[in-house]
Amino acid sequence: MTETLHEAVQVYLEHLKTQGKKERTIYTYSKDFDQIEAHFGADRKLDTILPQHVGKFFKSDDLLKLADGKTRAKPTVDKTMRVMRMFLVWAKETGRIDKLPLPKDTPMGRDAVKEEQDDAGKKRKSDKAATQS
Repeated sequence: MTETLHEAVQVYLEHLKTQGKKERTIYTYSKDFDQIEAHFGADRKLDTILPQHVGKFFKSDDLLKLADGKTRAKPTVDKTMRVMRMFLVWAKETGRIDKLPLPKDTPMGRDAVKEEQDDAGKKRKSDKAATQS
């Protein structure tokens, strides 16, 4: 039986508790998941969420706007996107989904930025070495 989004979210929040996350963190993540579930539907089967669906959520008013129509603060939007990414990575790592449904242009956090910086540094060094020979 395939889990619904809501069922998987509940297991994930419980997992965070066992990992020693603070109650305040779990509370704020649960508020992010309220937004996510409102967009996708709490009863949606987790394995039916595809990259294009996540991409639409990342650009949707459900994420970018407050209930009164005002623009949501960028740090808040970024955090909700980060929570969604972490949840989906966890879902893949725990076998709940087969493929990570993130759009190709989705930044993956600090590790991805660090890898890009490392790669750029290696390229500059190799370019410099090539011009010196």
